[in-house]
Amino acid sequence: MYTHSDPLRGKSHHPVILTLVTLGLVFVLALSACGQDRTVTPTSATASTATSSRTASPFPGSPQPRASATPTTLSAYPPTPSGLTPSPLGVTSADLRGLTVTLWHPWTGAAGEELQAILDEFNRTNRWGVTVRATAYEGFGSLQEAVESGIIASALPDLMVAYGYDARHWDGSNVLVDLTPYINDPVFGLTSDEQADFYPAFWTQEVVTGTVAGRGSSQVRRLGVPLDRSAYVLYYNQSWAQELGYPTAPVTPYDFRVRACAAADYNHHDSSASNDGRGGWLITPQPGALVGWIYAYGGHITNPSGRGYLFNTPETGQALDYLKGLQDSGCAWSEAGVEPAAEFAARNALFYVGSLVDIPAQRQAFEQAGSTDEWTVVPFPSSSGEPVVDAYGPSLLVSRSTPAKQLAAWLVIEWLVYPPNQARWVAVNDTYPTRHSTLGFLSEAIDDPQWADALELLPYARNEPSYPSWSVVRWALNDAMAELFGPQFTAGQIPALLENLDQVAAEIFTQVR
Repeated sequence: MYTHSDPLRGKSHHPVILTLVTLGLVFVLALSACGQDRTVTPTSATASTATSSRTASPFPGSPQPRASATPTTLSAYPPTPSGLTPSPLGVTSADLRGLTVTLWHPWTGAAGEELQAILDEFNRTNRWGVTVRATAYEGFGSLQEAVESGIIASALPDLMVAYGYDARHWDGSNVLVDLTPYINDPVFGLTSDEQADFYPAFWTQEVVTGTVAGRGSSQVRRLGVPLDRSAYVLYYNQSWAQELGYPTAPVTPYDFRVRACAAADYNHHDSSASNDGRGGWLITPQPGALVGWIYAYGGHITNPSGRGYLFNTPETGQALDYLKGLQDSGCAWSEAGVEPAAEFAARNALFYVGSLVDIPAQRQAFEQAGSTDEWTVVPFPSSSGEPVVDAYGPSLLVSRSTPAKQLAAWLVIEWLVYPPNQARWVAVNDTYPTRHSTLGFLSEAIDDPQWADALELLPYARNEPSYPSWSVVRWALNDAMAELFGPQFTAGQIPALLENLDQVAAEIFTQVR
């Protein structure tokens, strides 16, 4: 199971912090001559544009992902170094010959099998005879613990998968390679067009500025390359909304409120008493729900004028006041122990916040309920009319070893994010690609309308913070959300809640590095 949706499950937190927070396509790599410039143009079968359930966005003025554009021409992967084009990295093809590199990742099940299949193809076809051996852990928590132990024992893999906050934490131990020289290398790297092919929000997230232990002055470094992204979105019952008189998805918070209140009112006045108090927005206790609403109101998570966090702003206050108002009006409800997918399928919720990786489980819930309702995923409606989805996801990191092994690990990264391979990966996980041109290889892979709708929302993706402390602050945010929706909490207490949240976040920021 691909566990993007709960990256911290099973993680252990710093004891000081616990006192603060209660908590398929195959590409043959062998090219005939060395040192020549070549391109690989997708065939008609693979270059067809990504098919979506919509040809135009339902959200006014929205930029569209390149789902309807012809995929960019791909450079030959990977180019062969020659005496005429030596690499500044100082590693030759002979140095790479026969190397074995190790990869640690958190995926088992179908995702793990697909990742292994992609790696097997690399092992069979790469021209240097490089072999990558992968080890799967049971989720990101187990993987994080293994890396922490590996840092202490000086026994890390050559390549690993991690979230940005973990990468920045490990960077403090000086164990990660700055990938900038590899990306910009004229022989083994990515061209400027290939770098521009990554979505800017995802591409820039892995760049850090700061002083590295033992290296003196401040430096700009790239710790990782984004593998894929998931996102928190709103699950929305289109069939029920249409019956209530609303044929289109909500664009503004007002639209959302009207629809949620109409659903709650319908359940209150129908012939069944068992669904009274339900029907509107099902409040799910997860940090991504509150992050999405804060972004939708124009708020920030990190301090735009400096380091750290900033929650106590007018925009975030407006977001929380709006959400509390939904609850006070009976248009939002929560109950411990309920299964959101089942409640949604039973029309006990018109909306709930979930991750893209929950799409298969939601589909199964409708099948089990015997429901033929049409449903989809939509962004958080914004007060400005510009929707938002809260994006998060892992990147590929290289640990320090030898120049040859580091380059070999980089070549594996290039293979994994090569658009045809990335298309295979995101298709098995219902996640976002991190490159524009990957969409051009997804037309045959898109077999469900909800994921197709989700791909339409790529331009609205906003990243979660990447500070090391975010791994704990996000749960402090979850606690604040639980307090906000507590039965004794009133809207008048929101300013104090935000002030306290800033204090807790500031303390965590100083403790978790």
